[in-house]
Amino acid sequence: MDFFAERAPWYLAGPAIGLMVVALLWACNRTFGALGGFIDLLAWARTPRIPPRHTVYFFIGLLIGGFVYAIAGGVQPGWAYGTFDQRFGVAPATRMVMLVLAATVMGYGTRMASGCTSGHGICGTSLGSPRSIVSTITFMGTAILAANAVGAIVGIPR
Repeated sequence: MDFFAERAPWYLAGPAIGLMVVALLWACNRTFGALGGFIDLLAWARTPRIPPRHTVYFFIGLLIGGFVYAIAGGVQPGWAYGTFDQRFGVAPATRMVMLVLAATVMGYGTRMASGCTSGHGICGTSLGSPRSIVSTITFMGTAILAANAVGAIVGIPR
């Protein structure tokens, strides 16, 4: 189990993800993206008489894989989340409000960008989509600026 406790080196993980994207596109003529699985799961739940798309299985696999990893001792689930507890408290109502707000902002951004970060950053850029390239530059630039701003505010040295 120690094998899964460490991250794969970038020079292995990157090509593996790239090959998976190409293989999925070649085999199924479908692209890879986590948000698509959630959207397709909701659509299938509304009309279950149609067979679910491959993305539904991918999304369910993500959930099951995370659960199995946690059960196997890969992570110790808990309510504590670093500085969140210090800044916002530990009340379940506060956590729920923050979760709903964060999900709303992320969902709005995903709809506005016509896709999620994995869809744009992995598939869209590898397929040369101009919209995905602009989206990836935007979310990466925003993340870099936000991380540096938060780091400066809380005093994390560079």
